[in-house]
Order: sequence, then C-alpha cells, then structure tokens
Amino acid sequence: MEVENTDVIICGCGPTGAMLSAYLGRRGVKNIVLERELDITQDPRGIALDEDGIRLLQGLGIYDDIFSKIGQKMGYFNFISGPNDLHRRPFLRFNYNTIEGGTGHPGFICHKQPLLEKSIRDVIEKELCSEIRSGSTVTDISEDDDCTFVTYTGIDGQPRSIRAKFFVGADGKTGFTRKRYLEPKGITMEKDDKFKYEEAWVALNWKLTPPTRETHPFLPLWDLGFTPEGVYNTFFPPDFRFICNPDRPSVCGRFGLHADRLWRFEYVVKPSEDGYEMAKYENVKKVVFPYLTLPKGRYGLEADVTFPEDCIEVIRSRPFTFSARSCNKWSLGRVILCGDAAHVFPPFGGQGIASGFRDAASLAWRLELACRPSHHKPNHNVLFEGWYKERKQQLEESLAATIVNGNFCNERSKVKTLLRNWYFWVLQLVPRWKHWLELGQRQGELTHYTHAPGLPFLPNMGGGRTFPQVFCAPYSSLTCNMRPLFTDDVIFGVGVTAKTGIFQLVVLLDSAAEVNGAAQDLAELYGIQTPYIKIHEATYLIAKADRRDVAEKKEVEGIWRLVDAGEYDADVWRGLPEPLGYDVRRLRREVRGRYVILRPDRFVFAACSTGRDLICAVNELNKILDT
Repeated sequence: MEVENTDVIICGCGPTGAMLSAYLGRRGVKNIVLERELDITQDPRGIALDEDGIRLLQGLGIYDDIFSKIGQKMGYFNFISGPNDLHRRPFLRFNYNTIEGGTGHPGFICHKQPLLEKSIRDVIEKELCSEIRSGSTVTDISEDDDCTFVTYTGIDGQPRSIRAKFFVGADGKTGFTRKRYLEPKGITMEKDDKFKYEEAWVALNWKLTPPTRETHPFLPLWDLGFTPEGVYNTFFPPDFRFICNPDRPSVCGRFGLHADRLWRFEYVVKPSEDGYEMAKYENVKKVVFPYLTLPKGRYGLEADVTFPEDCIEVIRSRPFTFSARSCNKWSLGRVILCGDAAHVFPPFGGQGIASGFRDAASLAWRLELACRPSHHKPNHNVLFEGWYKERKQQLEESLAATIVNGNFCNERSKVKTLLRNWYFWVLQLVPRWKHWLELGQRQGELTHYTHAPGLPFLPNMGGGRTFPQVFCAPYSSLTCNMRPLFTDDVIFGVGVTAKTGIFQLVVLLDSAAEVNGAAQDLAELYGIQTPYIKIHEATYLIAKADRRDVAEKKEVEGIWRLVDAGEYDADVWRGLPEPLGYDVRRLRREVRGRYVILRPDRFVFAACSTGRDLICAVNELNKILDT
C-alpha cells in the first residue's frame, strides 16, 4: 500500500479539529483532517461561544461572518427563580452585551454551530496546506521515534495509509484516538474533583414560526394589538434564562441569528425518571409548555393562552449527562488529544467549544515549531506537556465560572434560594456593586498562567498574561471611517500584511517621538540568531497621536495608533456590536513594559522595559525552545 506523507494528521473535523487545521494551514504547516461524516452535522449542539472564541475566529480573518452569518450577541444571562414564568424579574443578571472583558468583543454570542463550522471550513478550503477528507474512518494508529502511521478507510471504502510527524485526536470523548489507542497505554478521562455535579438532562432545539392572523385567527392576542413579532417575543423573550427552580432546574434561550428563530431548552432529569422517556414529546410538553403559557389575567386575558404547537418544529430532543472530566495526560509520544477528546465540560458556562478553540490555537504554534525543518527543533514531549499544563490551568478558570452558574441553577434548598435571592437584590441596590455583578465571569484580570517548569514564558518579565485587544488605526490616518481594526489584526498580519515570524514583537509607546529610540533598541537584536522572531515585522502601537505630525511620513514601518471608540462614526457599528464599556487604556494599563514578545495564542512571553531586557528575553526564548 502506498504511504502518503504530511506534517500533521487531525482526526475529526468538529469545531476543534477545524480550528486547528485552519491555524496550521495559515502558518504553512501541511495537515490532513480525517472526518468520518460526509458533511457537517446539521443538528446544533453547542450554542454559546465566549469572547476568547470570538477572538480566535477573528484570527482566521472571518470577523465579518461572526455577526452576519454565525450568530449574535447573547445579551444578558438572567437568573430567575420559581417555575413556569420566563418573565420573572431576575435576582441576578450578567451583562454580556458589553466589551469590558479585554478582548474587544462582547462576552458571548449565541451561534448556530453548523454555520460556525462552515465558516471555519471555508478558511481551510482556501489554505493550500490544509485538506479535509470527509467520509474517512481511522482504523489503526502506530508510531515510532520519528513519525506516526495511520490507516484509514476512505470514502470509497478502500484502505489508505498516511505518515505524519504528529497525530492529533480531535474526535470527541468517545473517539478512536483515546478509546482505542491511548487508553490501553494509560491515558484516562478522570472526574474533576472541583465539580462533582453529574446529572442527566434533556436538551431540545426548536425551530419556531411566529403565528399570524391568517394562520391562527382565533389567537386572543390579536385583539390586544399584538403583532406576529410581538407574539414571538412574548413567548420566547430575548436573552438567556437560567431557571433556578428547585423542583426542576432548567436553562433556555434563543440561539443563532434572529431570523433563524431557533430556541434551546434544557431541563434536569430527576433520579426517578428515565432520560429517554423524558425526551419524548409528551413529556417535553409537560415540562416546557407551562413556560409557554400566558396565565389568565395577564394582559387582561380571559383564559390561559399557550403558544401554538403547530408553530414548533422539533430539531433535537435527547438526554445527555453533565459532568466535568479531563484526561490525566493530553499527549503521549507523537499522539495528542484536544477538545472533547481531552476534556468535557458541563454547559452552564458555555465553555465547551471555546475551550476546544483555545486548545487548537495554543497547540498550533507548538506543532509549527515541532514540524519546521530546523536543526533547533524543541523536544516535542516537553513542548506538548507544557501546552496541556497551561491549558489545564485555564480549564480550572473556566470551570470556576461554570460552577458559579451551575450552583445558582441547581440549588434545591428553598430556604437557601430565598436567602440567595434577597442577598443579590440587596447588593444590587448599590450601583457600583450591581455593575461588578453584571460583569459575570469577566470580573478581574484576563487569564494569567502560573509558571511551572516547561511553560514557555518569563514570569519575572510579566510573561504568562493574556494580551488585551483594543482598536487601532494607521498612524497617518486622521479619521476612522472603516470597520473597527483590531490590534491582533495588525500584530499577526490578519487581512493586513502577512507575517512569517512565529512570535511577534510589539512596541508600546506613548507618542511618536519615542519611535526612533525604540527602533534603535530593536536594531540591536539583529546580532542575535533567533529563528522565532522577525525583527522587521515589529508592530509599534502609539497610545497618543500628535495631530501635528500624524500625517508625516515615518521611516519606520508598522506604526499604528490606538483608537478610542468615539472616533468611529455611528454608521460603522451597523451590524456589529456597539463598543459598550470599551476602554482603550486597558492595553497600556495591563501590560507593563515597552517591548512585548507575544506568542501566537495571544499570551505574553515577556514584557521588557529596556532594550537590554529585550535582548535577555530573546536569548531566554532561544534557550527555552531549543531545549
């Protein structure tokens, strides 16, 4: 059998596998994705994506698709108590309309997963180094010191073989990679001791069609002046709701674009109940329809009014188990696990897909290092162990937010729920405390890794922190009349000027008068041999633009100025999230130092105050990655 060659094989083309392939392809790393299904699964599974996930989609150059094709802002997370009324006043709400999290994006979008995956696959199709092979089932994995060998059955049913430097299993929690290959070698999925909740829920997706006077002439709401849109909004109000009902905790809300008319409802299965029975329509009606009934007296109604059943199309209704688990190791030899193959999340924090995206983005640059034709290849075992040690730290942070949401929703004691509700109502009487509560999981700093041996950053130079993102414009530009340009785009060359360095240099300056001095400091680096940074690709970000010289031609390339949202015309935000809570000063406030060595996954390797410190940091970078 003829054996094909590539750099990386990815098993599974769900969101994680597709994201990894797209990032590898953009960096010139040859990869082949083996996907068992012939096409994208049309049943929406995950529906929430946090701002980190939005930022990583932006990194693929598809920002314009996010709010036009994929989804929309999730708005508020409303925590309501008691049964059968989606219009109850929340005892607590998180405001995810704002962009106060430091990424330049709103806290969450609610998306339609098939369209999310389609947008990523569109990127892959344009990359010469990436290829998806649908209808391909992995049947065998083996490896030696230099390569992995994979046998798979192609769409024509014929066996084929590929040799690759590394194999990545992104094939889910029951996939071939872990269950058939790595578990016999000691890799196991273990429960997370910090999240002991494990319970069965039913998840359903509905597609809704608003009734009209013509289709439902006897609906009493017409006599009250309701429009079809008004009826839809009344029964299925905007924003997500965590229904903290001690008898049966539930979660519900719209997802996808508004025009999609998609709605998710999830509810707990009691110990005495069977999950598959509770997913049947007759039992779904008993649980869900009380929430879709307007009681007599509301709006002056003479009798209860329920949303018409013939306006509902059931897309999904099935049970599943909520739990938090993570593998003891995410890599062994040349085989790596990521996404749901390495860890699973309960859905209370909307972290499932986002965590897989973080896995992919932080793994991609390490795979690039391990695959590049160089005499200074890093030890891949150390490289990948450092990867999953970092990722486990961030999983702990995400899990903490998930636990908070889950505890609110799952509290069964009526006494405790009453005390909890009064506590939050009292806190929100103070505006400053109310705003702090509404920040939700975005309270405090962005993710900051704790250093351990093998982690690639310098903690004594401010390394390990997430690099905040703000808006910017060309330094010579006097106006901002185009869509917002993000600092990530200019730093990493997304849709601007392609950059080839793995790590990027960012120079943070207060004014243009400091550019020449900074350029001289960077010139000293040309005497250092480093394969990881291209000095000429450095990005200069100016905090304050002097209008007297803003239009002057500068000898140094790559100069940009930070932009306040007020500089943009209101028309710029049409179709995009408004910059509520945006703070242009956040970047300079959270990153201490003038010269920043930035990793591709948006984490700081080192932030240096002087040119001498920068030289030391580059030398340390060489040592760490050449180990």
